[in-house]
Amino acid sequence: MVRALLLSFSIAVTATSTPAPPPEIYRVVSRPLCSQLRERIKPAIGMLLENDAQIKKSPDLFSRYNLGALQGNDSGTGSNGEQEMALLALENLVRPIANNVIAIQTILSSPQLTTPTGREDDDKRLADMRAKLLKALATQNASLDIISGFVDTQQMADLQHAGQEYINEVNQPETNNASEATPTPNPFSNNPNYAGLPPNPYTIDLANVPGLTLGYNPVTRLIQGLQWTIAQTATRENTAASAVLTNAAICNNVPLVSPTP
Repeated sequence: MVRALLLSFSIAVTATSTPAPPPEIYRVVSRPLCSQLRERIKPAIGMLLENDAQIKKSPDLFSRYNLGALQGNDSGTGSNGEQEMALLALENLVRPIANNVIAIQTILSSPQLTTPTGREDDDKRLADMRAKLLKALATQNASLDIISGFVDTQQMADLQHAGQEYINEVNQPETNNASEATPTPNPFSNNPNYAGLPPNPYTIDLANVPGLTLGYNPVTRLIQGLQWTIAQTATRENTAASAVLTNAAICNNVPLVSPTP
């Protein structure tokens, strides 16, 4: 009896001391499409949207500059505080937009987006999104060119004409005749659009070009150009957004974990 009891106890101990099987190990599975959406496409889109917000400020600033120019001409000064503030605000847009353009271009040119991943379907989807985002970036860059080009031109003009009044005063002949003492005005000193350079003698009078009205204003044309680039950017971003959302839905439906074989 005792021996049978000990045998039963031994069997019970053996059964209860048998180690449980180890827990099943899982590993994370991430498609190249999904990882690049998270690591590169998403940041690029974020910076594109930041640029949109900055670029959309520019048409109003150009309008303010135009208004300031008219007010300055009415008072005979050629410029005023409104112009200077609008130009400064435009200048402050340039650097953040340019930094984002460079960063987006760098991200979209990274080897992770241009080198085959071994999954042909993912490669095609990544290439498609990359191309659409680059097209949107191109029109943003065109907006940047308009803004920065205008700012550079006005700053060059300011530098060219700095001290012009003092130079004219020094060079004027000494005379007691007040009418003769008045220097001949420099035709370029109050026109910042020339940036201190004489106009091309063969320049076409845009007022005579069909489709352009009299009273042509180069700043107004810049506003129209910006409105076009902004609209084009929005169209291209919408196309890119459709592709991104489609691919994001694919990633949301893919199991993120699977047991290790």
